[in-house]
Amino acid sequence: MSVTTARCRADQHRKHDPRPVTTGRMWSRRSTEHPECVIARVEGELDAVLHEELRTLLERCRAGLCHAVVLDLRATTFMSIRAAVILAEAKAAAWRSGVELRVVSGRKEVERALEVAGVRPQFRYFPSLGSALTS
Repeated sequence: MSVTTARCRADQHRKHDPRPVTTGRMWSRRSTEHPECVIARVEGELDAVLHEELRTLLERCRAGLCHAVVLDLRATTFMSIRAAVILAEAKAAAWRSGVELRVVSGRKEVERALEVAGVRPQFRYFPSLGSALTS
């Protein structure tokens, strides 16, 4: 079975599945190699259901007595425009607290949302988690 066929079957199954669709999962941790950094990760879809959870995650990370929060969006498959604006607001709040918010994305869906929201220029491009941690 090809990847395209598998995705098509999964999409068809999802349309007929009565269970609610799980949008995404978020977590954070302090970096063991770079203790001055907190790593946060969002997996799946970052849509309206998760806006408050995203805001809370970023506030909690910023309050973690670090000088950088690295938000890993490589496993994020969708980002709403509002989520991109929330990121820009979180970056400004972090800056006022003396914390740098760094974003690792790379997926075209996420990059496009950042561009459409007009906030992409606010974030330096990091091609990998390692490069964001060592900057």
